Amino acid sequence: MDRLEQSLSPADAQLQALWLEARGGNAGARERLIERYQGFARIMAAKSFARRVNDESEFDDYLQYARIGLIESVDRFDAGRGIKFETFAAVRISGAILNGLASSSELQRQLATRRSILSERVASLRDEEARPDEDVFAQLADIAVGMALGFMLEETGMYRDGERTGMDDCYAGLEMRQLQEQVRSALKELQGNRATVIGYHYLQQIPFEQIATMLGLSKGRIAQLHREALGTMRERLRGTALDTRF
Repeated sequence: MDRLEQSLSPADAQLQALWLEARGGNAGARERLIERYQGFARIMAAKSFARRVNDESEFDDYLQYARIGLIESVDRFDAGRGIKFETFAAVRISGAILNGLASSSELQRQLATRRSILSERVASLRDEEARPDEDVFAQLADIAVGMALGFMLEETGMYRDGERTGMDDCYAGLEMRQLQEQVRSALKELQGNRATVIGYHYLQQIPFEQIATMLGLSKGRIAQLHREALGTMRERLRGTALDTRF
């Protein structure tokens, strides 16, 4: 037994043996190490949470990210390098928390943008000139049809004329191929700003307000062009297999 081993306390010697077992592929030893340092991860999460600059994420989110950093630290730590695990893990846990918060913030921004885009679509599909005594259900049906057509454009990537889409792989049937061709054909009927708005909004996910700035038009005019474009496509598709699906 060398001097280092002789200087170790029983607890330290036991911990060192645990690290050696974990490095040797012992899953049980790895789990015990992760459990041993859960309290340290919680402390790191609490410190980061106390320094937060906004309330977008709750403490449980910080703790989850800290635990991810802890697991990565346990898997990468080399006990033979003479560095305390807490010193090694502190940097990785802090980094994991920051990365997790950044990803969460980006996801929240994407969801907010998505909600805004869907809200714009619904608003643009409302018939502002409809009389109050007209059939409300008919108006709702028109909105539903417009939204369904919009989702088809967006989710299938059909706007890319002539490009093979994922639906070709999922639906090998003749009917689906016919539906794709019918939608592509209807898209070709669009002209000018109507075609531009559909391309920007569904292919590139650009909100109406940004499209308005790009084209030098008002947001209201973009909404009108959007409604007119989907209306034109709907009329073009009446009597087709796609029309019966709506």
